[in-house]
Amino acid sequence: MKKNVFVLRAGFGLYTSSFESNSYIGIGWFDEDPQGWDLQDKEFLKVKYREVYPNDPNMSINQNVGQIYRFVNEMNIGDIVVSPFTDSQLLVGTIESDQYFQIDSSSPYAWRKKVKWFKEKIDRHNLSVPLQNTLRSSLTCFKITSADEILVHYRLIEKSEVSNDVYRLEPVSNFELIRKRFLELDATEFEYLVSYLLRTLGFEPTQEIGKVGDGGIDFEGILDVSGVASINLQVQVKRYDKGVIGEKEIRNFRGALKRDFKGCFITLSSFNKKAIESATDKEREQIQLIDGNRFTEIFIEQYEKIIDSMYNDDNDDLAGKLKFKKSLLPI
Repeated sequence: MKKNVFVLRAGFGLYTSSFESNSYIGIGWFDEDPQGWDLQDKEFLKVKYREVYPNDPNMSINQNVGQIYRFVNEMNIGDIVVSPFTDSQLLVGTIESDQYFQIDSSSPYAWRKKVKWFKEKIDRHNLSVPLQNTLRSSLTCFKITSADEILVHYRLIEKSEVSNDVYRLEPVSNFELIRKRFLELDATEFEYLVSYLLRTLGFEPTQEIGKVGDGGIDFEGILDVSGVASINLQVQVKRYDKGVIGEKEIRNFRGALKRDFKGCFITLSSFNKKAIESATDKEREQIQLIDGNRFTEIFIEQYEKIIDSMYNDDNDDLAGKLKFKKSLLPI
């Protein structure tokens, strides 16, 4: 039987390390021992919640009580729990106990469940874009409905048990055919494809395409996140898809970054373990990694915007090379 997978945030990552070192998960809102409470009765929990938070609107009460109820009654022994760190790393483990009550200095969450954490963590950027989007939910506690990638990663299910919708990267798949089309572009065409993709994500270059060239930097500009925040960004692109990107390339790229700039490394290939560890090192400037799988997923997700931008710029030839029937777009 396939295991359920839940996300349990630890103060948006603030206490995830404490969860890991103390082998538990916990949830807030109440710091009272619930012994004697009817925890299976949502209306009872709402009454208790209103006693503590009398000024909360009904929508907040319903949502928060729903999360408390889920933690207590739906996250069971043997289920899988994911707790995000403040960076891109995900802590994953198996729930090993029913709820218990404990107050100590390790975290402000007194309602807890024991967890056996897997030694290996997952970088969320290695997951599919749809699953990454699911993980962006602001809820403290929620169930992931399509978590087969995580279960396969920890060998909790076999890949053969997974729907083809999850693994689209088989050599004969439409997904891979799209990626191969990228490799048919010449260096200049691919550079422009990257620029269009970045533009649809809110990137505005401050230097001409192909004219940055400082230490391997291919793009430099400002990433405007829907007007909410602006990020100075430098991008390096390695078009080839054979072999893998190693730690040396990440180290050299980091050394070329300007002060107060974030870095993004794009390749149609992949990154080895040491490269990923280097890019996500909390002691140094972290580098955003986009491998061939993720680049293709972003292209598919932004497809119509990318093609429209190419036509608007009279770049019809490039648009024509990247036109696909909608039936070929798997997302």
